[in-house]
Amino acid sequence: MNLSAMTPFDDLLRELDAWNFEGEEATLWWRDDDAAEPEPRLSRLLSLLDSFDVPLALAAIPGCANRGLAEQVSRFARVAVVQHGVAHENHAPPERKKQELVETPERGWEQILTSARGQLEGLFGERFRPVMVPPWNRIDASVAILLDTLGYRGLSCFGPRKLPQYGEELWLVNTHADIVNWRDGRRFAGAPAVIDALVNHLGGRREGRFDRAEPTGILSHHLVHDDETFDFLEELLSTLDDHPAVTWLSVDRVFQLPWR
Repeated sequence: MNLSAMTPFDDLLRELDAWNFEGEEATLWWRDDDAAEPEPRLSRLLSLLDSFDVPLALAAIPGCANRGLAEQVSRFARVAVVQHGVAHENHAPPERKKQELVETPERGWEQILTSARGQLEGLFGERFRPVMVPPWNRIDASVAILLDTLGYRGLSCFGPRKLPQYGEELWLVNTHADIVNWRDGRRFAGAPAVIDALVNHLGGRREGRFDRAEPTGILSHHLVHDDETFDFLEELLSTLDDHPAVTWLSVDRVFQLPWR
């Protein structure tokens, strides 16, 4: 074996081959965050995903999303819109990491969340799904439990989940491989890092280290993608498209929603 000729994609293919050997589906889903207005890089991402027939959960910010974004999304059949917080504002105290959905005595989240959700429902209509994506992937447990009482049916953060549900009907399904390195200049994380994250979660599911029922989620942020990022995404999608073990899940299947 010529080790020098091996690429990070070889590790991914070996993991997918293991799923195929066991006769199992390696379920995947895709989430893109921070949507607010029509953007050329978003069109490029949507066109790329569409060419491989990959569904997308587009996390839109209620306080920023506009009619132009709704028109852009309407041109792509496999896009569902989910809620990205309220205004993507930090409400955490100085000693904590950035977080919008924090429990505070003076903040009435029930009314705020209901109003924000209504904004997205008005803009996107039947494309909207009652799924919350907290900004910075952080949410206080009390706010998460409130989501269940308000009729949300999905919650998505980052990292292998420790439990599948909050409350009665709120399903937790996270993402696990972020395309962007936020600590080093908000740039492409690089093929080795992204592939390693995918292999780690897929392997953890297969080996029983993580919840096998949680589909492996890819997380993108179109606003900070450059040509190198898109080149990688095209190669990644081509690799996944050719493998018999891979099954892409729609937002409805990910969160067990009645829209089919």
